[in-house]
Amino acid sequence: MTERAEAFVRYAADTDTLVRRPAITAVGLFLTDGGRAARVLAERLPAAEDIVERLLVVRTMARLADRLPATAPTVEAWLEDLIDGPARPYADAPVQLSALTHRFQLDPDKNGFDVVPRAIAHLREITATPAAGTPCDGCRWCETSSRGRSVAPMVRPVHLAADFFDPEHSWEEHSPVSSVLRALHTALGDRITERTDLLIAQLTSPDAATRYDAIVMAEDLPGPLPRPVLARLLDLLPDDWAATRMIKRGFSAWAGGRFTVAPEDTALLLDTLADHMATLRTTHGPDVWASGNPLVRSAYQEAVMTLADHRDLPDLIRSLETRVDDWRALYGVGGYPQAADRLVPLLADGLRHIDPHRPDAPIPAGLYLSRLADLKDPIAIPVITDTLTWASRHQSWTVVTSALNALATFRPAAHAAHAQIRPLINAPHNSVRAAAQAALDVLTGDKETVPARSTPGHGLGQHPPY
Repeated sequence: MTERAEAFVRYAADTDTLVRRPAITAVGLFLTDGGRAARVLAERLPAAEDIVERLLVVRTMARLADRLPATAPTVEAWLEDLIDGPARPYADAPVQLSALTHRFQLDPDKNGFDVVPRAIAHLREITATPAAGTPCDGCRWCETSSRGRSVAPMVRPVHLAADFFDPEHSWEEHSPVSSVLRALHTALGDRITERTDLLIAQLTSPDAATRYDAIVMAEDLPGPLPRPVLARLLDLLPDDWAATRMIKRGFSAWAGGRFTVAPEDTALLLDTLADHMATLRTTHGPDVWASGNPLVRSAYQEAVMTLADHRDLPDLIRSLETRVDDWRALYGVGGYPQAADRLVPLLADGLRHIDPHRPDAPIPAGLYLSRLADLKDPIAIPVITDTLTWASRHQSWTVVTSALNALATFRPAAHAAHAQIRPLINAPHNSVRAAAQAALDVLTGDKETVPARSTPGHGLGQHPPY
């Protein structure tokens, strides 16, 4: 690659963005002459067409100093000129924020660098005044649509952050300055007080993309959420549906949420979510779990699942009764054996609605069976045995295996199913024969080990459908 470095220098000035931007990165990676690489990159900044490319140039220049330490004095002086030098069109607030962040990263004495207040000032300048009709930096939506949009200057347009925002892909950054802010958080490390101040500024930004990216960054804070960050996250709940979904998923154990809350702040979280749910019920009716508005429905469902981790079983049970999006509730019910007398009949009803010819759609029978096993209440044994019977009759071997594994978890208490299990040790399916023998061994006390249950469904056990 270094032998072709001159080609990258030419490509860095190409008229095609798809050629030019990778070439800019390559100049920083492959030129062995650090001084020349720094000059090429410095020349590219005034010529850059948009904020994304300007930030790319600044980041590449900083990485050059890491790769070739001899260039560090030149790079640091260049960054300082961007931060404190005369006003120039290309040295706007996002570029100054990026230069400040990378200069901080290169500083060996970071403790003496008062970076956060200055970063917050730049961030507020970036997102302060919306401008109507400003095009973005070339997203497919803008290229194929002539509808006008209002965007905040220097950031990706609102339609990327709100209209087409997908909280299931929240790892994708939606504002170009967010990569700079993430780098600053990384450089700050365990300076939690300063990171808290920075996150508050991000979460209070008028730009939706900046706020959404900040919610994801909050997950990377070590330890419990600081009270100011928690309070600001909760403040977003009534006003922003996308933020609501992201925040609640962050708190939900069943969805693998990474937010942790200090014990003294738990009541604040739960009370706020309960109030939010009460508001949704008042506004949209008592059956809001099954609301026809998908945004309202998902926001309420996320709240139910989060509260179910702590204290709110009635709403979880009600969700199963609606039979709307009940797959979402199924992932949480196994942890509440104290409510088995109410949950087992609902799960049994779900199993009765399974089509024997399509046992994995829309919800896998194995998911119901694994949750019945998790509840560990013997009242589930007849339900599981009935499922084993019809699944055997229809040769639904995946369901048969799940039912056998579920029965095995009850040990001798499931001995009444012995007659249905024994013929299956000669079934024409390897997994069924093995599961049947293991279940018989456990039910009769011949062996102590219980076979591990396979994950129910085709990936549904790990990735809930949306």
